Amino acid sequence: MCACLFSSSFHLKPTAECLSLPSIPRGKWYCKYCLNTFEKEKFVEHNANAIAAGRIAGVDPIEQITRRCIRIVKTFEAEAGGCVFCRGHDFERTFGPRTVIICDQCEKEFHVGCLKEHEMQDLKELPKGKWFCCAGCERIHSALQKLVIRGEEKLPDSSLNFIKKHEESAPESGCSDDVRWRLLSKKTDSSDISEALLSDAVAIFHECFDPITVDKSKRKRDDHDFIPSMVKGGNMKGQDLGGMHCAVLLVNHVVVSVAVVRVFGQELAELPIVATSSRWQGQGYFQTLFTCIEKLLGFLNVKNLILPAAEEVESIWKNKFGFSTITQDEEKVSDNGVSRGIDAAKASSQMPNCR
Repeated sequence: MCACLFSSSFHLKPTAECLSLPSIPRGKWYCKYCLNTFEKEKFVEHNANAIAAGRIAGVDPIEQITRRCIRIVKTFEAEAGGCVFCRGHDFERTFGPRTVIICDQCEKEFHVGCLKEHEMQDLKELPKGKWFCCAGCERIHSALQKLVIRGEEKLPDSSLNFIKKHEESAPESGCSDDVRWRLLSKKTDSSDISEALLSDAVAIFHECFDPITVDKSKRKRDDHDFIPSMVKGGNMKGQDLGGMHCAVLLVNHVVVSVAVVRVFGQELAELPIVATSSRWQGQGYFQTLFTCIEKLLGFLNVKNLILPAAEEVESIWKNKFGFSTITQDEEKVSDNGVSRGIDAAKASSQMPNCR
């Protein structure tokens, strides 16, 4: 063994991981790392960051920090997530007051003890099957399931205004009389027809977007693409995407425009990704699909809709669809994006069919 002055130890024998020295050095010996450190320290007196950090004798670091206006980032008072009531992140594995239970619709977390303390529910054991924190979430879940099972719905002429406008400016494009929309969820409907439509939706997203992976800067061959899991509502890489539904617009039974939608209870819904097949772009088809989604959210009494928006398309969402930039308070719920309120007056009292 050969020890550096700073107590790091190395084997003398030349291997891939050890030193390659012919004999034990005489006098003081330093490894390459320490030698590099010494070289850097020679210039520390001229390094503004080192001066500000107080690494130079006789220099007041606080004064230097103030003078150079170094920004100190404040820590958030509370982390995101945790129990809705106490904001705590603690939990116990066996059933008890600190057991965490998650609503199957809004995905909010609750301590069993906090539910009892706030007179919401007095649970004696973990519920079997689905659990909802309130009647509103249970109603939303039930309505979404019924709409998925109902299948596709033909849109009346009154819902085709956006398509008709483009037909008038470009008659050759033609507005089909058979325009339908449908909400899909593989968890609720795993039929062959549903699977085929979901596969068509994935193909359109891949036509318009690169694969979505965990970290694009470290993309590997074995990295899986999030898009199929988002469309089909699956679980992937520790991410639960089961609450996502896929809305599709069909023209003559061909999928032309798609959107993934997720409803987090009555307060919020998100539209994480939307796309229209290149052949059908610019003809009002997504605007028609968006109207159907908006009416659905209105029927469910959802108050706000958010979506991520790249800078180059942000103006389209704002000017054409009425969205506005998310405020600082709203960013705690969703990172950079745009949001808009849902007009309940546009919703029907019955299950929406875009009439």
